[in-house]
Amino acid sequence: MPAFNKSLLALEYELTTLVRALEALRRRRNYPLERSHYLLLLQLSEGPLSIGEIAERLLLDNSTVTRQINAMLKRQLLQKVPNPNDGRSALVSSTEKGQNLAEEMHALRISRLETALKQWPDSDKQTLADLTRRLTHDLAYSLDATTVGEPEKERS
Repeated sequence: MPAFNKSLLALEYELTTLVRALEALRRRRNYPLERSHYLLLLQLSEGPLSIGEIAERLLLDNSTVTRQINAMLKRQLLQKVPNPNDGRSALVSSTEKGQNLAEEMHALRISRLETALKQWPDSDKQTLADLTRRLTHDLAYSLDATTVGEPEKERS
């Protein structure tokens, strides 16, 4: 095995452990939505989007998003609406049911975080949020995603 920087080794281990803990939590919770449906509904919180726009935002293939959308249409979480810019295509928007379930899941997730991090000062929570956003952004950029922009500049 090549020699890696100690901090990268520690980070990789902690991220792997975090993902495992999040998977365990998800299995033990009775959330109203699948994680993928929740993430998709979050993308629609500001209004209808095309399948392509959703795929770009979630860093997924159009075919994957189409399968998720079809499953969500069957559950009446989404609806298709005419695209005002192109009468030949449709946009996807959330239904009232989808919006309500996403809001319920959001509240459950925030409550869980609030309980888990109750001993943390707000400054630590904000630092974690900032660093997680930065990591997510840079990991997405490393996938050559065209919509995420440049990697964040190193902070001094």
